[in-house]
Amino acid sequence: MEKSRYLIKVRRSRKNYLTAYLMISIIVGTLLVLNYYNYSITPKVLILSSLFIFFLLSYTEYHRIKDWWAITDHSLVQSRGLLSKNVREIDFSSISDLDVDQPILKRILNFGNVNVRLFLNETSISITDINQPEDFIKELQSIISLNKRKKEHGIGTL
Repeated sequence: MEKSRYLIKVRRSRKNYLTAYLMISIIVGTLLVLNYYNYSITPKVLILSSLFIFFLLSYTEYHRIKDWWAITDHSLVQSRGLLSKNVREIDFSSISDLDVDQPILKRILNFGNVNVRLFLNETSISITDINQPEDFIKELQSIISLNKRKKEHGIGTL
């Protein structure tokens, strides 16, 4: 499937990793304060701190970009993994229900999970930690209804 056919493509929000970014800020802030007050920071501490920050940022970015979800004119696409990839395309006719899962903190920060339930074997797909999940559902529902109207009138797909 080519990239240009995606109407909407979403990934996990960086808001999901605020604790990791807070931890990095605390480490950098502590090192800056120690340097400001002329405490000697050994090269070993600097190297270990830098490595920790590098690996933490690498992990969060890998975890964020390895999975993505997209809406095309006739299906929902789920891609999981970066090195070993698993791409799943779900036709709109297989979708039975959509709902949003947003605990209080995620609601305040406006990100959360979208659960897509399927008719076939009563399984669901979780679109996890995306920005503005309610807007995503509204867009998906409008695309599904537009697709359904076009099929009913024999116009075909978008």
